[in-house]
Amino acid sequence: MFAESLVQILTNEGSVGVIGTAPTPEAAFPTFETEFPDAVIVAGPTEISQSILGLLLTTFPDLPVIWADPNAEHMQVITSQRVGANPSDLLAVLMKLTN
Repeated sequence: MFAESLVQILTNEGSVGVIGTAPTPEAAFPTFETEFPDAVIVAGPTEISQSILGLLLTTFPDLPVIWADPNAEHMQVITSQRVGANPSDLLAVLMKLTN
């Protein structure tokens, strides 16, 4: 029910396009073969498993994952950032995160 309400809110807003829904994050993977969304929203009262989150972020590193729990007072936005193997690249990212 929460996911359906969220889809309706986003659709009515007008500037956000919903390309599909899936009962589980795993079930959404085939959609990504033909569509590439700006973000994935995982909506529901259950936590997203670390393995699925890792798979999403590894397969689609530029894709933010938004976890929306109807029982929480906030949403969580999870992103991935690739860093070069050079130590200076890692230091640059760490400096950026701490500022």
